[in-house]
Amino acid sequence: MSTEDIRVVLVDDDIDTCETLSSLLQFDGYSVRVATTAQDAIIAVNEYQPVCALVDLGLPDFDGCELSKRLRAAHGSDLVLIAVTGRSGEKEHNEAMAAGVDHVLCKPLSQESLRRFFPPLN
Repeated sequence: MSTEDIRVVLVDDDIDTCETLSSLLQFDGYSVRVATTAQDAIIAVNEYQPVCALVDLGLPDFDGCELSKRLRAAHGSDLVLIAVTGRSGEKEHNEAMAAGVDHVLCKPLSQESLRRFFPPLN
């Protein structure tokens, strides 16, 4: 599998966060597509067919838990879902897991926390 095959969709309504995380992932060899709304994320995942989606739980059109439920229903276990949240409480974690995510990461994300799930490919 070439590095072009390791596709990630990054979903966050904060442009600065998108730029930073996208740069970190691309630096480590991943191909990244960014979506800033849940609706755009559905389109991006359907078209781009990523292996993983990093989903912010606080999105403007509908929340990341609802998005995760829809993505899980459409793509099953073929898509790894990682919820990203600014809240580190047990309630948010449990809601995300109930929505079908595989992992929950708390903001701010660092290169080290990303590399737990996205080791360098290059």
